[in-house]
Amino acid sequence: MKAWAICVVLLSLFGGPAAWAQNAPAAPSALRVTYLVYSGRPNPTLTITDAKTIRSLQAQLSGALATGAGVGSTELQPVLGYNGIRVEVVSAEAEPEYTVKGRFLRSEHRLGAAKAGTPTVMARSSTSASQIEAQLLKLAEQQGVLSAPALAAARKGAGK
Repeated sequence: MKAWAICVVLLSLFGGPAAWAQNAPAAPSALRVTYLVYSGRPNPTLTITDAKTIRSLQAQLSGALATGAGVGSTELQPVLGYNGIRVEVVSAEAEPEYTVKGRFLRSEHRLGAAKAGTPTVMARSSTSASQIEAQLLKLAEQQGVLSAPALAAARKGAGK
């Protein structure tokens, strides 16, 4: 009985589940996907605005980050050519930025950089990451964002 009374008091103080849902951050209106294929010139990008695709991609990325195994370094070794795919929220808010290449998934929260002087960075190894990468490369092909040679090089370098 006491536990129930405590729950009622807490719900009244904090407004209950409806208030929490109202205070939850809104889903982003767009994601920018950058294909890291060039050195010394702008990388090809595309913008995703479909709400269902945005929610799905964000769920996949956060799920892969949560379930993946930790890796020794948070940085990918740069190579000439394909260096992965960056996914970031298009807004002024501090949202995570993801980089995926093969089984490697890196997340950088810019909010940490603003408050603590350094970004919060996490890196994981996950089979889900390679599936997300394949999905994003297919999207690049469908949208015509990457040339056929750049797409072939990205797919060849994706597992490395």
